[in-house]
Order: sequence, then structure tokens, then C-alpha cells
Amino acid sequence: MSPTSAARFMRITAIISIITGILFALAVVADPTGLTDYFFQLVSSGDQGLAGIATPEAKVALAIAGGLFAGFSAFFLFLVAPAIEAYDTRMIRGGQISLLVWFVTDSTASIAGGNTANAVANVGFLVLFMLPMALVKAPEVQAS
Repeated sequence: MSPTSAARFMRITAIISIITGILFALAVVADPTGLTDYFFQLVSSGDQGLAGIATPEAKVALAIAGGLFAGFSAFFLFLVAPAIEAYDTRMIRGGQISLLVWFVTDSTASIAGGNTANAVANVGFLVLFMLPMALVKAPEVQAS
């Protein structure tokens, strides 16, 4: 994948993920689309969706998690995508390591907490974010 294509893929993934993180954070107040409720029914071990996030503590945890996911995605949009486009291998490696730290921490905690469904869903996010970093190829050098 060319650096330009890989960076575009990363930007699209990151923008969608920023919106998703914002929707998570806002879901503590309202879920006008119903998508956040549906998502939580898919990735939680229960079937209550947002209704299972009823306590003030659970709501603040969701707001924090949504904000962190949006910020994490902004890191990929504003730092990693340009690094991919410039084929900055140090920054690309930093993005890969950051992604793996998130994946291992989030998935291990989810499994330990009895929510294997979230760990399975994390695999999708891991693939989406990792693909452009793993598939980018060094740009062709033009002969003079």
C-alpha cells in the first residue's frame, strides 16, 4: 500500500472512531441514533445495552472511555496518519506499539472482568488501525 493510500485509510478510520468516541461519551445523556445502545448490546456480556449503564459511576466511566477513545483516535489522525504519509518509520512504530498497549490492556481487563465480547470486538479495531501501518510500503525513489 502506498504511503498516501495508507494515510488516507488511517484518516478515515480515525475520523469514524473519533465520532464513535464522542457518541459513547454523549450516550450518558442521550443516544438519539440508537447506535450506541446497539453497539453495547453487541460488545457486552449482558443484553441490556445502555440500560446496563445506570449508575452514576458507570456513566462517568462511559464518558471517560468515550473521551479517551476519541483522543486516542485523534492521535492516529493528527500524528500517525501524517507519519505514514511521510513514511516516518519511528512514528509508525510508535503508533503500532501504542495500539498494542491499548489492545492488550483493554482486552485483558475485559476478559478478567467477564466481558469477553468486548475483547473480541477489540480485534476489529486492532485490525482497522494496524492495517495501514503494517501494509505501508516505502515510497518509490524517482531516478534522475
